[in-house]
Amino acid sequence: MTATDLPAPLVPADVDLRGLPFMPLDVNRLRDSDLAIEASGDEFRAAVLLWCASWNQVPAGSLPDAEQALAAYAGFGRDLKSWKKVRDGALRGFVKCADGRLYHPVVAEKAIDAWAQRVEHRAAKESENKRKEKERKDRARIFAALREAGQVLPFNTTTKALREAFAALELPESPVTSHGPVTVTGHAPDTAKTGTGNREGQGIEPPLAPLGDQSQGQQPEAPAKKPATKGARAKPRKPLQMPFLMTAEMLAWAKEKVPAVNLDRETERFCDYWTGTGKAMADWPSTWRNWMRRAQDDIERRGQGGAPKSDPNDTSWIHEGGPL
Repeated sequence: MTATDLPAPLVPADVDLRGLPFMPLDVNRLRDSDLAIEASGDEFRAAVLLWCASWNQVPAGSLPDAEQALAAYAGFGRDLKSWKKVRDGALRGFVKCADGRLYHPVVAEKAIDAWAQRVEHRAAKESENKRKEKERKDRARIFAALREAGQVLPFNTTTKALREAFAALELPESPVTSHGPVTVTGHAPDTAKTGTGNREGQGIEPPLAPLGDQSQGQQPEAPAKKPATKGARAKPRKPLQMPFLMTAEMLAWAKEKVPAVNLDRETERFCDYWTGTGKAMADWPSTWRNWMRRAQDDIERRGQGGAPKSDPNDTSWIHEGGPL
């Protein structure tokens, strides 16, 4: 039989499973096979060893058609005489193909399935590596932008928190906070053309005040403010969000108002305390400033030779619009 009469290889030439130690074994299929029923113990052993050897060949699932190599793969080493006694039983199911190699259909089937999984895994890993590389570049860019804005975050800040902080930098600042009609205060609305008051069409004089009315020419009193309605909507309180970011405004305030305070250490204490208590506040920057003022006061008292007037861990002094 010539090479042109042989079947095509059962496995593509690029199927390479080297480094993959696991080979699936269909135990029911093997148990009920002719090999398990008819082969001798030596033949069965040699056959299984040949399957295992073919798994890490290229293409996977194939063996070279060389007696010395087959004998070695089957566990007989250089003993060709013993190998030839079991050769036919050990090679049961193997088919010689046009590339000159021996293929076992069942092993070839399992090899093709394993190769598809390996290709998919490699593609997913490559995609994940590209995603991580892009994320590393994004993190470096965001860290640089935040540093320019006066925010220095820990290196292990989550990517989500970094992007939120970066997005906050890009929010446009606008003095207009509502979409209601714009009014100008301090000027009464014009109701007629102004003039000299000579009643010649140049203008209209203001009406005379009735007798006893002394308010003519005086500014009207502003109406009394209504007391706050009970249950009025207040600024919502929320727990401290981590990471707690010191903005450029907060750093500038601290440099002027609390120059002696170690901001990193006190901010870490601040975060540890409030995340530990889980309490909610409406204005965390304000709470942070109160904390820093207390720290500055304690430093100044110690610098004057006096002991702190209270336990530095006592935070009952911190309040926001009333007791906690």
